[in-house]
Amino acid sequence: MPSAQLLTVHLGPEAAFEGQLLGALQRLESGGTLRILDVLFVQNDHETGELVAANLRGDGTGRIVSPLVSFRLDPSERRRITEEALAGRAGGVSGDTVRTIGEALAPGASVAAVLIDHRWLQPMEDAATRAGGTLSASRFLDVDDLDTLVPELLAAAGQTST
Repeated sequence: MPSAQLLTVHLGPEAAFEGQLLGALQRLESGGTLRILDVLFVQNDHETGELVAANLRGDGTGRIVSPLVSFRLDPSERRRITEEALAGRAGGVSGDTVRTIGEALAPGASVAAVLIDHRWLQPMEDAATRAGGTLSASRFLDVDDLDTLVPELLAAAGQTST
């Protein structure tokens, strides 16, 4: 069962970059049950119209935040990381795609994408297998509408809903 989830955030020109997203990334990995696989950030700079981008691979040890802090605070690091993002990264988003995303953004707007691995899923799959079963469903849902689970529960029980 796939264990990766893609989260995307669109930020308008009025967005305030004060470290909230970096803090969230750091907290995501702190418990060890989630691992950041990739981060992509693309912005159409409001003042210059130039693209600013970061296309980074995570290793699950929380080290992805440090280059992002440098990207945010140090103009020379931002230029260097942008050049790398526009050149493309093996196994990552191509430079052409980064440019296409940037060109689609309104002046000053940004998009951030985070690919997260749900590490907790593997032990659950292993436990199900050892118990002689299989993990049959995994999805996010609104906890206020648990009745939406009935068809899945019936299917897992070998029945169909009526």
